[in-house]
Amino acid sequence: MHELLLFASVPVHQHHELLQQLAGLTAMQPRHSIERRLIFKAYRKPGLVTSRIGGSQDLQQSGDLQRINKMLNGGMFYTQVVGPVSETDFSPAPPAADPDTEMEGMDESKPPVQRTSSYDFEQQPWKLEFRDIPEAGTRSAVTSRVMASAALPRGDIIPSMNAWGYGFVTEYVVEGDVFIQNDIVIYLHRVLQYPSGEQEHREPRRHLPELKEMTSLEKSGSYVLQASIVVQDGSNQEMMKMASQHLFGLREQLKSAVRLEQADRLSLDTRAK
Repeated sequence: MHELLLFASVPVHQHHELLQQLAGLTAMQPRHSIERRLIFKAYRKPGLVTSRIGGSQDLQQSGDLQRINKMLNGGMFYTQVVGPVSETDFSPAPPAADPDTEMEGMDESKPPVQRTSSYDFEQQPWKLEFRDIPEAGTRSAVTSRVMASAALPRGDIIPSMNAWGYGFVTEYVVEGDVFIQNDIVIYLHRVLQYPSGEQEHREPRRHLPELKEMTSLEKSGSYVLQASIVVQDGSNQEMMKMASQHLFGLREQLKSAVRLEQADRLSLDTRAK
């Protein structure tokens, strides 16, 4: 599959106004989205996985395992594992139970305080997203790159990623709003970092801090507007041209608000050095 994209930087003071414009343009209310994004780096050239990987039964049944092997069996790349989360998942971890406190509570007439459940890491769904370095020397004024995605087992995906030759590097959160216009996905979003001062994690977090503690990667608080179209057959030049024209049409519709442009190719380089 091929992904065609245009991007624009949106100052924080323009965010609310642009949301309203996009809602009017697409005739839909924004769909709020929050995603955990885990970054993995290839530490050896992956070989074809022929043995059964723990927790991958669903992958083998669905054929996703073969697609993952194909996308990871090439060069040395960074890749990301994406998992949807909600605002309610961002909360402090529940305090450990204190036996003495619990015993005291049994002697009182008041009912014990009901503890609310926190984020359940073991039930976290994941998908692997591979994005190649954008193609060079294209005449089109859009960013074009090969992409693929496949479902992964829930919960701890470190053993599976290690088996494919990928080690965990870091993670961040992307928060934004999604709009759909025909075949174009419009994503107005920002990147959030975990609180500074936290101990560096060598594996994905099993608990998430409060959302208000997350900080924007862009110090000014600006957002990124991404417009994208996925073309199933990248070798079909007619389909690629039509998709590009659709993106140009959106660019024209939004020119009074933002300037959608092709991204710098090297800024989207996913190769592991």
